[in-house]
Amino acid sequence: MNEHNGLPENGRSDELEQVNAKLRELVDVDRRVISRKQTIGYMLFDGSNGFNIDGHKDLFTDSILKISFDYQSINSVVGGVWDIVDDFIVSFVIEKTRTRWGKFIPYIFLGGLPYAAVATLFWVLPLILPANVVNDFNHVGKFVLYMLLNMVIELLGNFKGVAVGGYLSTITPYPSDRRRLLSIASYSSIIYSRLPDLFIEFLLDFIKHGIVKSARTSDELIGRALMIVGPVTTVVSGIIISWYTTIARERVHQKIEKPRILDSLRIVFSHRPVIAYLLSNALGSFGTGLSTNDYYRQVLDLTTFETIAGIPSFFFQPTTFAKYNKLAARFSTKSIYMIGQVFAKTFYIPLWFYGRFLKTKEGKYFFQKTKPHMSPIESPMFPVTVVWECLYATFWGARSISIAEIGNECNDYIEWKCGYRNEATLSAAATLLCKIPGRINGVLQPLYRKWIGYDQTAYTEGREQSLRAQKWIFAMSTLLPAILVLTSMIPMFWFNIDKEMRDGMYRELNERRTAAAERITHANSAVEAGQER
Repeated sequence: MNEHNGLPENGRSDELEQVNAKLRELVDVDRRVISRKQTIGYMLFDGSNGFNIDGHKDLFTDSILKISFDYQSINSVVGGVWDIVDDFIVSFVIEKTRTRWGKFIPYIFLGGLPYAAVATLFWVLPLILPANVVNDFNHVGKFVLYMLLNMVIELLGNFKGVAVGGYLSTITPYPSDRRRLLSIASYSSIIYSRLPDLFIEFLLDFIKHGIVKSARTSDELIGRALMIVGPVTTVVSGIIISWYTTIARERVHQKIEKPRILDSLRIVFSHRPVIAYLLSNALGSFGTGLSTNDYYRQVLDLTTFETIAGIPSFFFQPTTFAKYNKLAARFSTKSIYMIGQVFAKTFYIPLWFYGRFLKTKEGKYFFQKTKPHMSPIESPMFPVTVVWECLYATFWGARSISIAEIGNECNDYIEWKCGYRNEATLSAAATLLCKIPGRINGVLQPLYRKWIGYDQTAYTEGREQSLRAQKWIFAMSTLLPAILVLTSMIPMFWFNIDKEMRDGMYRELNERRTAAAERITHANSAVEAGQER
């Protein structure tokens, strides 16, 4: 009787059969393999991706660093070309990567402390440069430095963005496990990731309304606030992201063979649901560059308006986060995605009509600042904004989780049809198709603001925007985004992964992965037996 590792041969066979029986159990699509530690780590990581004040970069660029609209358009042209080039570089590098840590984790690290170092330098530029340079809207040297920093930030951000997109589809082979993680992380990060924005919004309003008193002008105080909070939040975020890479795991393994780039591109652009997803993303990327934050700040002079109006929405937020797996068990991801997107934005249309065509007794439009020292609840826009915030919060979970799940389904669909995964190329293609309209926007948006008479320093220097500018800011931050979202849903009618196909796809994929794991088990046993002989 031959022995192997102290076991009889038939004992070894029994042990091997037990291992393979365990592997066959993994075909179950409802298993959980993500540990509690990794769940908590991902919650912190997910929140850290938004733990910044990047939403106030336009204010910083316009009023503190003082880059002219014309130079901002030039930056968008140059940055757009660089963005397309570095997208290809990033996707090719990541697609070819095989390391002991995985395919994506090393590049997520680049979005941690390395990104934080460059972003910090961006925020403190006004402290580094002489005052006469900072105050010159058309200073060439300042603009070149600004543009170079943006290009490096873009490159590091792309590495992280593409890597995170791919990593999410490999974090677990089980869709219910992934949806559970996304639900927990997305909901838990609502407050956590919003803390920097909440802090800077209240601080800006306190400065503007004289609650924060200082010998400095409001312009100087706003600049100091942005130059302190910007770097601090960026560094905190970078530390957490870098730490997470030490516990992150990729559980859907890649083939050892590295795919040819042309084959990867051909596969991405030859499957119907993938093309529908890419086109929808691209159409959804058009925009005016003016958000509701610009409206609240530049028209109502209340940066915290949305935050205060959104307090009641806190009770509606858990709704679809908690129920997402139950929704996914009954409906296709496509249906949840489309409903979440439409209901989240289309209420902007009646909101715009309400604000634009109704007036107060004094002749002011409802969307305007109707009193000199108006509090949020005194604005006629407050009650409708409360309703919109509650509606948005109700569908927030469905929207945010389904956005990630649509991309994950496309990655898994490619594996199902072709036998190997193309996460980096698909992520880069999706990013690229979004960035083409995004960069067109970047060129046109400063010109839009120039055309409507937008005053770059009105907010920091205590002036009101002209009535023409106010009307357009309101329309470009409400009505037009709603129309663009509806347009972006048109390609999704062509997305043909229904619930039945999705569930069958995951059952078959898990069977394949289990069979592959069994082959690896047998191969390892044969190698061990050969070494002992």
